Amino acid sequence: MKYYVVFVIALFSVGTAVAQTAISPENLESLLKEKNTRVSAAKLNVEAAESRTGYLGRSFIPSVDLYASQESFKMGQAEQKNQPTYGAEVRLNLFNGGADRLENDVRHLEVSKRGFQSQKTVAEELLKARNLYWQMSFLTKKKELLGKTLDLNSSNLQGALKRIRSGVATDSDRFEFEMKDVDLRRELKQTDLELQNLSQEMNLILNLPPDNGYKLTQELGHEHEFIKELKPQEGQNSFWYLEQQTEAEQKTLSAQQSGRSLWPKLEAFAGYNQYNEREKEYPESSDRTESVVGLRLRLNLADGFTALQDSSSYKKQALAEQRLAEFQKNSLSVALENETRRLHFLHDQVHEAEENINRAERYYKLTQSEYARGVKNSPDVLGAAEKLYERRHKYFEILRDFQLSRSQALAVLGK
Repeated sequence: MKYYVVFVIALFSVGTAVAQTAISPENLESLLKEKNTRVSAAKLNVEAAESRTGYLGRSFIPSVDLYASQESFKMGQAEQKNQPTYGAEVRLNLFNGGADRLENDVRHLEVSKRGFQSQKTVAEELLKARNLYWQMSFLTKKKELLGKTLDLNSSNLQGALKRIRSGVATDSDRFEFEMKDVDLRRELKQTDLELQNLSQEMNLILNLPPDNGYKLTQELGHEHEFIKELKPQEGQNSFWYLEQQTEAEQKTLSAQQSGRSLWPKLEAFAGYNQYNEREKEYPESSDRTESVVGLRLRLNLADGFTALQDSSSYKKQALAEQRLAEFQKNSLSVALENETRRLHFLHDQVHEAEENINRAERYYKLTQSEYARGVKNSPDVLGAAEKLYERRHKYFEILRDFQLSRSQALAVLGK
């Protein structure tokens, strides 16, 4: 692979200093992990899920309820009184049907799932960035080609003017080249605009200032040994389907968790209450106190019936997610095979395009020679120059398409 440095600078006012960021397909991943907004948000989602794990607190930390109030009340013909009421109750879970443990397993799976989502986000953003890189590289090459074609057209225009002055051609000869000059300059401006837009999109992905520019440090080319890097490594791209598979496992646990609603729950409790005379008609406050310690066994049949319906729903959702995971896994294999075939095709096209450029160059030189001898006229020269431009432009298009297809294949592989 050959390397060169190309300056890609957005259109800014004269004298404005433009920040330059050196990028290549190799350093885009590290830049994304450092700066990309979606990637950083995905990491925060993983951390958020991690903070919700652990079931010891939910299972064994006592639940404490406190209350206190001051009441003004009047009962029958008795005088109005102002008395407080307060109390506390402590409950400790002894057996909850294993629901807390299952909930903890669900939350740990949520951490794993968000981890796979984070990996997928990196892969998606990396594919976008790589595609932008090769589009920018292609437009840079196109801009260079347009500049050379403008110079060539200008040279042909000067030749036509010389022939007109010598009387061997008419004024119509120069109009062909002058019209072509306008077309080429318009296309050059359009290429500049597209290049600036792509630079802005890259700034968005890399979370850089809008006025940031880029140095592309890897040339638009093609790899001869590309098949070696397309060999899949075990588990490297599993995040593409493990998200659905983990979701299926979560739904399975949720189904079990719902089924535990039919199990009885056992808790120990203790309480102390100070009542006022509105609640207990004893004049002495000491006679209105109450304390209790005991065990409570609960079973809610209505909740159990609803839970059975939920459990059935979760099982079907788990099956759906599992099938989606299998489909996604098979899709990866198909996508890799398709991109591999496309890369083989484009690799062959690169070399055929190189041969076609040689033919176009020879054709142009022959046409110019015949034009100088008066055998050909200006439309013939212009047509030969256009053929040369088209063959060179097609060559760069094929190189771009090769790299876009390669980027897609690498994304499928998780590379």
